[in-house]
Amino acid sequence: MKIVSTTVTLLLSLSMAVLLAAFAHGETAVPLAPIQRDDPQQMLEQATHQLLDISRAARAYADTDKERYYAAVSPVLDQVMDIDYFAKGVMATYASARLYKSLQTDAERAAFRDRLERFKTALKRVWMVKYADAVLSFKGERIELAPLDTGDNSADRSSVEQTVHDEDGKTYVIQYSLHKVKDGSWMVSNVIVEHVNLGLTYRDQFAESVENHKGDVDYVVDHWIDIMLHAKSSGSSGE
Repeated sequence: MKIVSTTVTLLLSLSMAVLLAAFAHGETAVPLAPIQRDDPQQMLEQATHQLLDISRAARAYADTDKERYYAAVSPVLDQVMDIDYFAKGVMATYASARLYKSLQTDAERAAFRDRLERFKTALKRVWMVKYADAVLSFKGERIELAPLDTGDNSADRSSVEQTVHDEDGKTYVIQYSLHKVKDGSWMVSNVIVEHVNLGLTYRDQFAESVENHKGDVDYVVDHWIDIMLHAKSSGSSGE
């Protein structure tokens, strides 16, 4: 499978930007408070308000100090994005419980856990940079947010749909998948924008990268940031 096209990458960036830029309000920043995660829709609203405030303040310094901006964004994303769940989904069989149980030695199991932790760190960096950079330039006209009945909603799973109307009159539909974690609160587990599934796209990229590097999973884990943020996409379909 080919690396995701430039168009898909832009759409994914838009979905991330929307999560940050939704529900725009006045220019006065509000103190950041712990995000309440007992309701999926309210959680997204509160998180996006906070991130928008951060991005507004960062426009005065982000050009010369991006890391300061990222450091401000990171604690908010930590509260709403289930990186552990997402990382295991992207790595797929390379991070499966079945693989872990098949390992014979303590050293192999320790290497498995370490690999997953390294990937979670790299994946979080990719998420943070894409979200943070996108919101600095995003200009939305109108955003509507509502619960979405996908037929898969249950007591521990939910979907929220955003309809984005940009300043050029275009409309985009984004779906956020959420689930309950062990403490009973909600977290975002996946994003789908205009039928492009972010989790599956990343999973395909991870699998392709492992194949391209002759099965060297550790190489892909240790170079994931370069693969996703710095390396040029190859084989773009142009779709």
